[in-house]
Amino acid sequence: MNRKKFLKHAVKKAVAALRVILIPALLLSSRHTSMNVQAVCETPAQTEDIMEQAQPEMAPEEAVQMPEEGAAEEIQPQTEVPQEEALAQTEEAVEETPAQTEEAVEETPAQTEEAAAVLSVTMVGDSVMLGASPSILGMLPDCVIDAKVSRQVIQADSVLDSLEQQDLIRQTVVIALGTNGPFSTEKGQEIIDRLGSGRTIYWVTAYGRDLSWQEESNATIRQLAENNENVHIIDWAQAVSGHAEWLCSDGIHLSAEGRGAYAGIILGGLS
Repeated sequence: MNRKKFLKHAVKKAVAALRVILIPALLLSSRHTSMNVQAVCETPAQTEDIMEQAQPEMAPEEAVQMPEEGAAEEIQPQTEVPQEEALAQTEEAVEETPAQTEEAVEETPAQTEEAAAVLSVTMVGDSVMLGASPSILGMLPDCVIDAKVSRQVIQADSVLDSLEQQDLIRQTVVIALGTNGPFSTEKGQEIIDRLGSGRTIYWVTAYGRDLSWQEESNATIRQLAENNENVHIIDWAQAVSGHAEWLCSDGIHLSAEGRGAYAGIILGGLS
């Protein structure tokens, strides 16, 4: 075989070999591409099919409508009172309401007066009131107390100045001064006039077992109450005279029992 024929024969064999290799490869590649395209096209349809199978069949309106009243009643626990019993309870409540209202109305004035006393009381005093201050505040927690050892009536002006600057002089004022010395009616009247006729004033009588000016101080206090309609007396002197156990050994200052008694008498005098 010459060289030309040999080359021609070799080319034919090479072409045949390439056909054997390339044609199946091309066919396989074409088939894979076709399968991918088919899968992409089928996915939405399959997804929609799956969604339709997963959800119950219902009309569009049913998806947004609330359950019917009958259905709601069926799923709720049966805890309601039967209609006849509920009607009876309503009538009973209506019958009781007027009586309860009347009772509340009857109690209101007393409660209002007590609340007003609690919220609007200023007290000015000496060491006797100072000793009872914790007990007073326990009964009247919102009252203002300005009490000091050895305080006399003549010092009341400076005390009232301080309280007035702080806006702490309220509508009801209790004065417990006179134990540390007598005072004139004129001086007492100055204090009353300063507080004004629009305020209610209570003056506590002085007491001391050996207090030489007790009667003089108390006579002035009584005269002031007689001269002024808005001035009233809380008679500590009379109340304590039969209770030595309320006082310390000096016969003036308060024992532990006397502090509570003093506070109670003040509160009782205000009501």
